[in-house]
Amino acid sequence: MLLIASCTNVIKVDVPSGSTLVVVDAFIDNSSQPQKVRLTTTADYFSNTATPPLLGATVTLNDLSNSKTYIFTPDGNGNYIYTPVLNDSMAQVHHKYQLNISYNGNNYIALSTLNRTTPVLAILFRGSRFDPYGTKPPSDTTNPRKFYPFVFAVDSSGPVEDYYWLKSYKNGAFYNQPNQLNAFPEAGFDNTDGDTLLSPVAFNGLTNGDNPIYRYDIFRADIYSINKDTYSYLTQLQTQLTNAQNGLFAVTPQNVKTNIQQTAGTQKAIGWFNIGAISSKSQIAL
Repeated sequence: MLLIASCTNVIKVDVPSGSTLVVVDAFIDNSSQPQKVRLTTTADYFSNTATPPLLGATVTLNDLSNSKTYIFTPDGNGNYIYTPVLNDSMAQVHHKYQLNISYNGNNYIALSTLNRTTPVLAILFRGSRFDPYGTKPPSDTTNPRKFYPFVFAVDSSGPVEDYYWLKSYKNGAFYNQPNQLNAFPEAGFDNTDGDTLLSPVAFNGLTNGDNPIYRYDIFRADIYSINKDTYSYLTQLQTQLTNAQNGLFAVTPQNVKTNIQQTAGTQKAIGWFNIGAISSKSQIAL
């Protein structure tokens, strides 16, 4: 024990502070819910604090297809909110949009086209984690018994290549762990145009072992349309967030891409903007 103790040294890694960057989190949809653009700044790696909110910015959204502008209102905590009104035309499928951010002499823009989504037709609950279609009798003997959701939907067919982000919620709480980021093309793989969502993306990662679905829980699934660039961004983001878990199969760390363009000023920005259509369905586990 003395030998082990004598060989233990505490090494402090001195990581110099880098430039402070603006961080943009702007995933907007066409629902009637308040739409949010989250603005923060970067912080030192070992700061162990939440990233600081960016206050005093001006945020607008331009519909380039019909020349309309929508103004987002700050809430004083780094969130900039737009609340749709009845029959609001802010988010229209196939329209092109430009996000505009101005802060302290710096101007940023980002572009996105609102692509179509596909409806969530049904949510089924399986009796076993390894039964993708719920055809086997329940094999989970735990008490209370767990439910394993399966999302039934059909990819929109046609010449347009579709990309989706399937999000899941338990009693309103988002399953937000990196390994649950469920983005995919077409029905789950390339060349599956117009097919039913394939079993991996339709049930893998919808819940986790630490927070499963039990009887009387409400499970909600959202299918949110994204574009090809956003799919590439989310895939790279997931790879970097889960890289430490991959052991020998880890990849070289890299900076995650951004579609935020700086048009004026000197303070650079990172982050992502996507505007998409969303379909939702909820189901009680019984």
